[in-house]
Amino acid sequence: MKKMTYKEKFVQMNKEAKASWIVTAIIIAFWWLGGYGVYQVWGADWKIFSLPAWFLIGTCGTWILAVVLVAVLVKKIFRNFDLDDGAPVVDVSHRDEEGGKKQ
Repeated sequence: MKKMTYKEKFVQMNKEAKASWIVTAIIIAFWWLGGYGVYQVWGADWKIFSLPAWFLIGTCGTWILAVVLVAVLVKKIFRNFDLDDGAPVVDVSHRDEEGGKKQ
């Protein structure tokens, strides 16, 4: 695991978030085109395994595409890094017990 500065961590998180939005948009576009688009172009007559093609492409195709794109995200974009910046941890669980208790 690479040691990253505070700024590098936020740059990486921003990169991951943008890539996730792009993948989400691709999946939604494929879902819409795979279902509605295929139905509009070929209608309900085009069948795969005795099911309408628009149904299989819009559901199973979208699921397969989502799995592939998330695998690409994990392999190429996402990085494993520690969110802790090394700052000491302050225990505030007992802050209201003595002296600072509100009444």
